[in-house]
Amino acid sequence: MDKIMEKLNKISLPATIIIASLVLGGFYYASEINKQKSIERQQQIKIDQEKQDQLAKELKEQETKEQAEQALSTCISDAEEKQTRYWNSECKRLGKIINSCVPILDLTFNEYLKDKGLTIEEYKNQRGITDNNIFAGLLDYAKRQDECSCALPISLADNANKISADDKAMCFKRYPQ
Repeated sequence: MDKIMEKLNKISLPATIIIASLVLGGFYYASEINKQKSIERQQQIKIDQEKQDQLAKELKEQETKEQAEQALSTCISDAEEKQTRYWNSECKRLGKIINSCVPILDLTFNEYLKDKGLTIEEYKNQRGITDNNIFAGLLDYAKRQDECSCALPISLADNANKISADDKAMCFKRYPQ
């Protein structure tokens, strides 16, 4: 029995070392795996954040572009309206517009209806419009505006066109696309 105990004592130390090494190795391996997964999660979070940042940047750029396009459109529309007002004021100044045309040239369709206290149906009845299209009155009003326009002397017409072209050029400078 002593021999068996002696053999067990000789084997127990190396066995204990081997078992302890396996246990410690297992813990070390598990901690390294955990570290790797943590690093991968951090990298994925970073990639996701970069994608979100890029998307937000693209959305902001798109919004800025749309705002610039809208601002340019508004600016050009204002320039054209300014030219029309100038043209009409010169026609009035020269006495080339009959009095019945003055409110038509100065007011939008809705403003004209409000000024005259008319509904769209009453306007259509006054003008003898039988078309039931909801835009029939507006189209008639636009045609009346065309009928009320006048021809300006070349110098005034050129001046109106130059002012409009300058205003539009300023719009393109102010709101480049």
